Amino acid sequence: MANPGTSIDTTQTPTAATATDAAAVTTVTAHFKLVFLSVTLITVLTLAASLYIGIFVEKPTEAAKSAMDTCSTLANLGFGAMVGLLGGKAVN
Repeated sequence: MANPGTSIDTTQTPTAATATDAAAVTTVTAHFKLVFLSVTLITVLTLAASLYIGIFVEKPTEAAKSAMDTCSTLANLGFGAMVGLLGGKAVN
């Protein structure tokens, strides 16, 4: 305990951040958010289109089957892009 009448020094010099502290902080920029949300939106839309064709088209033609396959492939690629974006951001 401090004696009455003595002052306590409350000013402390800040400690420098170590390399591990700096690596623990990941910043998400507006550009990253825009790219990630765009990829997410395109992925969801192509997945919805593929599901719509698969569920609601009674007798799909070859063109409808091809469109469904294309949408399914784009949805898979979009999912892979999202995983890659998040993985790349985690590495930085």
